[in-house]
Amino acid sequence: MYTDTIANIPLIFTAVLSVAIIVLLVFIKIRRTAKVSFISFFALGVLIFACIKAFFNSGALTFNLLILLATALMIPYCIMLAFGKQKIEKEKEAEEEEIIPEQAPQQIIVEGIQPEEVKLVDKGRDFITMAANSILKDTKSENGSKETEQELLDCINKACIEATGADGGAVLLVDEFDDVISVKSFIGDFPPPYKLPDDLPHKQIRVSTSFKYAQFSLRDNIFGEIASTGTAELISVPKIDDRIFENGPEEFLKLGSFIFVPIKLREKDVVVGLIALSKSFGKDPFSEEDFRYAQTLSDFAESALKTTLNFKQYKEQQELTRESGIATDLQTSLLPKKLPQIPGISFGSFSEQTAGVCSDSYDVILARQDRTSFVLMDVAGKGMTSLLVITMIRAMLRLIVNTTQSAGTILSWANRGICAENNLDHFASVSLLNYDSIKRKVQLATSGTIPVLRYNAIKGTVESVSVNSEPIGVEKSKTYKDIEFFAGKGDILITYTDGFAEALNAAGKQYNISNMSNILKENHKLSGKEIANLIKSDMKKFVGTESLHDDQTLLVIKIQ
Repeated sequence: MYTDTIANIPLIFTAVLSVAIIVLLVFIKIRRTAKVSFISFFALGVLIFACIKAFFNSGALTFNLLILLATALMIPYCIMLAFGKQKIEKEKEAEEEEIIPEQAPQQIIVEGIQPEEVKLVDKGRDFITMAANSILKDTKSENGSKETEQELLDCINKACIEATGADGGAVLLVDEFDDVISVKSFIGDFPPPYKLPDDLPHKQIRVSTSFKYAQFSLRDNIFGEIASTGTAELISVPKIDDRIFENGPEEFLKLGSFIFVPIKLREKDVVVGLIALSKSFGKDPFSEEDFRYAQTLSDFAESALKTTLNFKQYKEQQELTRESGIATDLQTSLLPKKLPQIPGISFGSFSEQTAGVCSDSYDVILARQDRTSFVLMDVAGKGMTSLLVITMIRAMLRLIVNTTQSAGTILSWANRGICAENNLDHFASVSLLNYDSIKRKVQLATSGTIPVLRYNAIKGTVESVSVNSEPIGVEKSKTYKDIEFFAGKGDILITYTDGFAEALNAAGKQYNISNMSNILKENHKLSGKEIANLIKSDMKKFVGTESLHDDQTLLVIKIQ
């Protein structure tokens, strides 16, 4: 009995603690510091009921102690919830914030910026987007690039027409190589402000078509003047402006008002194009505000066109670099690799190639037993076209020197062959030296400006033995003169291209050919190869670290 009384003590404490927990839960519910579930009250009610039931019906001591422990563990948690921060209120506020109905975005109005100016910014953004698209298409297809470029110019034109209320507009671009400005985009009605050709019928479709594909010089017309001066102009009354020409009484040729705005690369201060806008006769002329809008859009157009122009230049440079590499390799392949022993001759050469130029070449041809031919060429221009001319002349000379024709006749025949190619616009300076080792006879002819110098071993002097004449490729009927003489033992012949003579040092001074003459006089006993190396070293010492801008080639022929 005593044992049962002791065992029931935990039940009493458990019931008391459960009641205390119920009180705490009620307090939590009132303060709303945490969520209290109905199950908590129910569980505690069951616990109290179990305690009462066990009190009147004896139970195991261990069971009662576990119930007491489980109940005691709930006390700290309930105390923390009862006296902690009011999380329920914060959660409720968060929930209320979440259910606030979404309001429509309000337009931000910046003081001083008009809606029309915002539209101009949007149009400028479209220009930049289209410029970027043209670059993307250019990496895939050249035609895609051209189409997108045309779309960009048309977009610029339309935007300017819409912003200014113009009836017509044109975008013209400058061709810096031909000194002309050409129409690239034409929209709407644009009565020409220049004199129409006399043979052009005054019909609207014919005049519009003529203007759509027109080119203008950079002077003597309003387009060229704006492009040359780089100054935008608003012309409200064309009749009082002597730069504007009215072509006739036809209604579509009557002049209203004009806006001309250059598209200028600000970094280089170079005009690359022009925006021209027109309002028809009888309508209110362009306002100063229209003029300002056109200038603003011109600035946006400059940014877009600069992007496309820079990419074009980069791509063209890549193509030129690739082409020049191929041309240089081919140029090198045309030079003699290894010369056989030439009777009575000590030969030396020096050839320095400048990347992308490909203008110089030389050849040594063992034509016959009594003729060894030395050829030096310098072709005007650069790249693959120059290399093509070199290849053609080289092939012709290699065929003709095997005949009994003289040096002058051989060059004359080669000249007719080059002049017959109408698609070639390149000229060549050539020196051809035929040497008969049996008779020690020199026969030479030159075209263009390539000189031939002779060191006379008997006199100890250096003298020019060539004459200047027209280059090959200028005049089909041109004939070249033969120069003949007998060379003595120890005589030295030198021929070189203008890239050698025009090499510049850091001070901007040209290489002095008298240095070459001095080297010949002081070292005439050396071999042709040694003399060529001495001249090469002297020239390189003179130039130093300066870059060369032309090929350099030198031939030294010493008579033994």
